[in-house]
Amino acid sequence: MRGVALMIVAMATLVLLSCGPKPPKAPGGDRLTWASEEPRPDWAYKEPFGSEGVQYFVGMSYKYADEKSSRGDAERDARLRAVRYLETAARETFERLVAELGMSAEVFNPSNAARGYVEMISQAVIQNTKIVHTYTEQWESAKTKEIYYISFGKLMLPDDQVMESFRDYSNRKRQEWNMTQEQFDRVNETFKDYWESKKAEQELKEKR
Repeated sequence: MRGVALMIVAMATLVLLSCGPKPPKAPGGDRLTWASEEPRPDWAYKEPFGSEGVQYFVGMSYKYADEKSSRGDAERDARLRAVRYLETAARETFERLVAELGMSAEVFNPSNAARGYVEMISQAVIQNTKIVHTYTEQWESAKTKEIYYISFGKLMLPDDQVMESFRDYSNRKRQEWNMTQEQFDRVNETFKDYWESKKAEQELKEKR
């Protein structure tokens, strides 16, 4: 019983620690010397999150000796996170469809289908998405006294752009997958339902 009680206390502590923004902190006792705004914005701590008609992704840079490189790396990381999220959404959608539509998993392999979708749209995500906010911190290393920068980038991805890209991909693959019109419509409806359900989950987390 004592072990169970300790586990409950530990879990409760983790929940409390995960709630709300945390103060800027770096390993090894490094010192924050400057920030592009104060305090660190709430969005910098968030997982993918959405609002009406838009999905946001937050990227974080590695340590860089100059601010420009730091900001560029944060943008790349945000786009990479968006692409990975889209691949997961597509794969889980295709997994549902194999069971629902009775399509052959050999012809309609969920992992391969998701990978093909991401390969098709990844360049579009890189080119067409927009970084709407960048936040940067300057730190001094406790060990070397050298200055370095860490940045966060907030990427905006419109829902209609996502739906259009998925429909375009499924239309290209329609003949290969031997889909009827009904199956084609169902593929796109399932992806849209999945996307909207994930956003609803995120909104519930925001309200807690």
